Amino acid sequence: MPAVFVGHGTPMGAIEPSRWTDAWGKVGATLGRPKAILSVSAHWLTRGGALVTASGFPAMNYDMYGFPQPLYEVRYPAPGDPALAQEISATVNARSDTAWGFDHGTWLVLKYMFPAADIPVVQLSMNYSEPPAFHYEMGKRLQFLRERGVLILCSGNFVHNLNFRNAENPPMDWALEFDSTMNAHIADGNHEPVIDFRKLGRIAQLAHPTHDHFLPIFYFLGLKNPQDTVSVFTDGFQWPAVSMRSFVIS
Repeated sequence: MPAVFVGHGTPMGAIEPSRWTDAWGKVGATLGRPKAILSVSAHWLTRGGALVTASGFPAMNYDMYGFPQPLYEVRYPAPGDPALAQEISATVNARSDTAWGFDHGTWLVLKYMFPAADIPVVQLSMNYSEPPAFHYEMGKRLQFLRERGVLILCSGNFVHNLNFRNAENPPMDWALEFDSTMNAHIADGNHEPVIDFRKLGRIAQLAHPTHDHFLPIFYFLGLKNPQDTVSVFTDGFQWPAVSMRSFVIS
């Protein structure tokens, strides 16, 4: 199976379609039908270890506040896959969890990619106690799932600074610079400067005041095999400092 990194942006995308949600739907139609989906979302961070959703019927997790009521009525009733969760737990030394369910980094994207919600979905948390290189290696350890027909969805944002929310304003210069610099490294197959993104100093700090939304890119890059191609399937900025750049490995 391919693997994807999706810039998911505001959860309002679930009830307000856009050119980005259209792109998610179009790329979903090209991926083939996976046996299951593993989601690594920026919105499930843990410390001291990772967790895997092990429920057969995961709940909806509305992990956002102050939005219109219709957003809290969105449903994505995909089943879980406890057997797959157990295998992932054993492979990456994660613990099983039945409380989390699907957060909006998962259901927002899958609502458009696979709208029938009939493919089993499992979520893996990210251990925020660990550095970027750890998460890159986690991606490598999960490569075997692609051979097993599992689609891996990495959901975050290439640039994510919510201090700049006026959608009427153009992207910030430093946001454009970070976005283009990191994209160029990925296009060249040069993962080390992406993993060491904080060496960019002030630009990196502005692009990611916290790096939770950048962590999923390390899993995505770790999933790449030498013969794979990485391509951008949508880009642009939703807000002045929220990049919607999204990639697919094929």
